[in-house]
Amino acid sequence: MNLRPGARALALLLLSSAACGGPPTPSPVEGEPICPDFEIGATRAPMRGSLRFPVALTVRSGKDPITRATLTGRRSKDDPVSRILLADEDAEYELEWAQCENERAPRARTLSRESKDAAEYACGNATVYKTDKLVTRKGDAASRTVRFAAPPKPECWESELPSAAPAPSPAAVAEPAPADASAEPAAGDGGAADAAAADAGATPADAGAPRGAGATPADAGAPRGAGATPADAGAPRGAGAAPRDGGAGGAPKPPSAGDAGAPPQGS
Repeated sequence: MNLRPGARALALLLLSSAACGGPPTPSPVEGEPICPDFEIGATRAPMRGSLRFPVALTVRSGKDPITRATLTGRRSKDDPVSRILLADEDAEYELEWAQCENERAPRARTLSRESKDAAEYACGNATVYKTDKLVTRKGDAASRTVRFAAPPKPECWESELPSAAPAPSPAAVAEPAPADASAEPAAGDGGAADAAAADAGATPADAGAPRGAGATPADAGAPRGAGATPADAGAPRGAGAAPRDGGAGGAPKPPSAGDAGAPPQGS
């Protein structure tokens, strides 16, 4: 019976598996780091937790690679562990641990599965940091358990939120308000107030303005005869005012009332 090339390859795989002890079975990877979900940006977008730099695990039988897996960390302790396919047989494998050089971009938490349109992650050049040996025994599932080897960069993605504005210090002193230009000057500025009053025509009690300028303070020493008549002013005698001694200045004595009708003697 003739078989197609694809069917022939599948038949060879089944025969080799039967000869080696059975088909590959899922084997757990224990000790994978836990990277919790996080938030980014001002909107606090929820993102899935993962390693910033995933780990590439390669299982070799001799020099031939048997299987490969990219480990990105568990999101919580309740998440199922990662698994790789190993045959249930007596065998010895070499585990090659390498860390990817490229960061794995964060993914939104709301996605239930990877979108077909999303760009596939590219590990880049993976640097091998450790090799282990794994010896399996047929019928012993525990012998196929793989122990995770911690990478040089075990960092997980973490929240990147904008920093909050600093709160004002309670000990801060309020800045004093500017002085009001319309307020009255203080008592200490009396000199400036007096000068302004003198320019406006005011005559304070202690003003040193020239005397006789229209104001007559109580202690003003204005020159006499400038329109003011103090009590002790000495007006010149004979200027129309009668002297106190009734003719002491050489002026003729006026005739009395009894002599008004008598003719002068010798007329």
